[in-house]
Amino acid sequence: MNYLNITKGAILAGILLVSSLSFAQKKVETDAALAFQNYEKAQISGDMVEMKKQLIKAKESIDIAAANPETEKSPKTLFLKGEIYTSMLLMKMLGDAEFNKNVPENAKEISTKAYKEAYDLSNKYDSDIENSVNTIKTMLYSTGSAAFDAKKYKEAMMAFSTVNDYMNVLNQLDTTAIYYAGIAAENDSNYVQAAEYYKRAADANYKPNEIYRATAMAYIKAGQNEKAVDFLKQAIAKSPKDKHLYFALGTIAMEMNDDKTVLENLNKAVEIDPNYGDAYYNLGSYFSGKGFELRQKAGNLPPNAKKESDELLAKSLEFYGFAMDPLEKYVAISPKDLDVLSSLIKIARALKNTEKEAKYKQMLDAAKQ
Repeated sequence: MNYLNITKGAILAGILLVSSLSFAQKKVETDAALAFQNYEKAQISGDMVEMKKQLIKAKESIDIAAANPETEKSPKTLFLKGEIYTSMLLMKMLGDAEFNKNVPENAKEISTKAYKEAYDLSNKYDSDIENSVNTIKTMLYSTGSAAFDAKKYKEAMMAFSTVNDYMNVLNQLDTTAIYYAGIAAENDSNYVQAAEYYKRAADANYKPNEIYRATAMAYIKAGQNEKAVDFLKQAIAKSPKDKHLYFALGTIAMEMNDDKTVLENLNKAVEIDPNYGDAYYNLGSYFSGKGFELRQKAGNLPPNAKKESDELLAKSLEFYGFAMDPLEKYVAISPKDLDVLSSLIKIARALKNTEKEAKYKQMLDAAKQ
């Protein structure tokens, strides 16, 4: 027997075997693509039964292709895997218990990982992946909004938070979706989760005038006051000229009834921006409110409690003194605010400042016209 012929024959057989295996794997990849195309056709025609059938078939084929070394890193396999598993995830939301047995719990992670690998590995499917991600984003926004309107806040939170699982494929961040996820979590009384979402949005500098306060307030509602204050102090240390941070900390201090922190931080905010109307308003309304409460308390005391009454009234005048200047600066910016003008008249009267009382009466009359 010729050893050389035997060796050549074995090599040839091996080559043919490898080629047939490779062809078989490519065929499985193609089968997945065809099944997914059939799923899309059924989707257009509204044939739900066929959609489920073809999607399950596509998943079976892509799982085989993804498990084989010949095709597991193929951009086509990875792209199709992302498409198929995303469609499985979206179909799962329809609540068909029988179909959902075919959907892995980690379908989202599988789909986004496959998309990401395809996107980073090759440019071949970049535009397709970008279109798919943006379509998914639009669908998740619609799903989240509908769930929120129906007061299904957990579902809304999941939809909005999932947006960025997909945006991460494109190395992008949708800060609005994070913020909406925070709002949904807060409405679900999940304050810890809300704070984490808000903090992510704050770290991306989203809506700074609102987000810092929202983050800190969520921590406070979760009973984590120290985290609220620490979060804002750390933010201030990083951005010591950011008026919004001082405004947020001063406003949070109002909730905590911390007069010293209110004064320090709201005054710092207006020092940075002398036209910061919201800071003037909060500072003035906080102390005028405290003064008004003390005067009410004094008025409700019995006649024989004159000493206590006098002490309360004296303290109320001190608070009114803190309130007068910022409220005056506020109406210089917003001269038609009827409520603030009315407050200034009461404060001026209590402080026996007839000149200012007359001035703000005149402004109030003019604003009403």
